[in-house]
Amino acid sequence: MARQARLISGESTGSFVGRLAALNNMPPDALMHKIGDGTKAMPAKTTEVYLNAPALERLAGLTGRSVSVLQRTLPHLKEHHLLDGGPEPAWEWPQWRTKGPVFLVRACDLCAVAKRRPSDVYLVSVTRWRVCARHGRWLDNLREAGVTWLPLENLPDVVDAHRRRLLLERRLGGGGRALFADALHIAACWWNIPSLCPPVWGARGRLLGTGIGSDLRIAPLAVYPEAVRLAEMLAARERRRMRGTWGVELDQAWLDAVDKVLEEWQMPATLALMPVSIWMQRHGAPPLAAGAGHPAQGKWRRLPAPLPHDDAPADTHLEELTCLPWRFGDEPFEPDLTMAWSVAGQA
Repeated sequence: MARQARLISGESTGSFVGRLAALNNMPPDALMHKIGDGTKAMPAKTTEVYLNAPALERLAGLTGRSVSVLQRTLPHLKEHHLLDGGPEPAWEWPQWRTKGPVFLVRACDLCAVAKRRPSDVYLVSVTRWRVCARHGRWLDNLREAGVTWLPLENLPDVVDAHRRRLLLERRLGGGGRALFADALHIAACWWNIPSLCPPVWGARGRLLGTGIGSDLRIAPLAVYPEAVRLAEMLAARERRRMRGTWGVELDQAWLDAVDKVLEEWQMPATLALMPVSIWMQRHGAPPLAAGAGHPAQGKWRRLPAPLPHDDAPADTHLEELTCLPWRFGDEPFEPDLTMAWSVAGQA
């Protein structure tokens, strides 16, 4: 290629080849034809393109970069995302993703400008949103009311929570990501039942102002600080359980600590504890070993879930990673959460 696009860590393959085509004044379809056989190029903001191994080799040749460098930078070129197929280069750019959800979030345009890169860059995300802590922006790809990002300058607790989440995930790896996923979806259960929502969630929504789109769009933002704090509390229990130094006799004291936090958040603690108790069922303490005075060394002990915490790739979506059934915007369960308890017990 006459001109090469700079690599951007975490970028979608579709976004990258779109930039490469634009730099060389080519239609995306013409560039994709050089990579292999496929159908039709789609807008990078709506879906992702997937390559087989020979097509990846051809893309590496076009860009003058090694396959390993491309795979390290563009998440959907990693081995577990490559298409099956024969020896001929081929790609698929479906109108809709058929192998599971893919979240594409527009990159912060201030970051792009600072690096002399175009602003229309789309990143692969494990959530439907991302946080740019440097510029205080909540980024997504919903485009509601013409807004492509939400300002966080009046919400420093959200930015601080994001930094604490990154620290948790650096310390605990896949387990940290899974515990945040679980905490976020406990918060989703609370969000879906207005009587359980702490007052601060509404206050954050009001600080964002009007014209920002639906309540569902701001839901993860509104609950973020509490979800991160809850993830830290889940981690305190789970780390000891994994080390085999946790027993069922410690659970009540831990629940009492969670109860105090819920009261601090001005939530009806008795009802709000129910999804936490369901999470505890799915992370049961290992039984005492015969003749031992402390719990035996345990493993991840969960009810069936799409992916065990310790086996999940780093780019697994949080909605797939969590062991809990709730999602933001689900039809609320009964106020006493009896139905939720029943659903979780059958999962």
